Amino acid sequence: MECGANVAVISPTVTGGVQVIADAGGLEWSQREYRSGDLEGAFIAIAATDDSSTNTRIAEEANERNVLLNVVDVTHLCTFIAPSVARRGEVTIATSTGGASPALARKFREELSSSRLLEYADLAPLLSEARTELKRRNLSVSPDRWQTCIDEQLLDLVQAGKSAEAGDILMSNLLAEDASTSPAD
Repeated sequence: MECGANVAVISPTVTGGVQVIADAGGLEWSQREYRSGDLEGAFIAIAATDDSSTNTRIAEEANERNVLLNVVDVTHLCTFIAPSVARRGEVTIATSTGGASPALARKFREELSSSRLLEYADLAPLLSEARTELKRRNLSVSPDRWQTCIDEQLLDLVQAGKSAEAGDILMSNLLAEDASTSPAD
């Protein structure tokens, strides 16, 4: 739905959250069991049943219709595996266990979402501006130098609302005498 897809849910019951979205017209809910033909016109499908025979029938129809399919917790029936995603600002971190343990992928997402590590995503706009400025000046900075300059001081300044000061420090550190800057190719 975040990407503008027309979403259809086929299930005798749904969660309260899905019910609210359906009632608001955000998705189409067919209050029944899966039937052959339900994937007609679909591009992508997710089967989240606990019934292996239904999952197999859905996989067969998806294969016949060339529909991308994820069968939750049944990797051998999947044509794609959905990662567990943590987002903050412009940064997205996706983790996957290749279907070995969706619970572990979820654990990674939950831990990342509440960790200081994901807070570094707050630096994305500042770093983007610096890259744009370096390109404008036709300068290139080594990846190692960038890594050295991305530090807690910058993060603390940005989070304190001092982005201009953080930007000045970043550019100064990127362009320092000992930094390896060169004209961009």
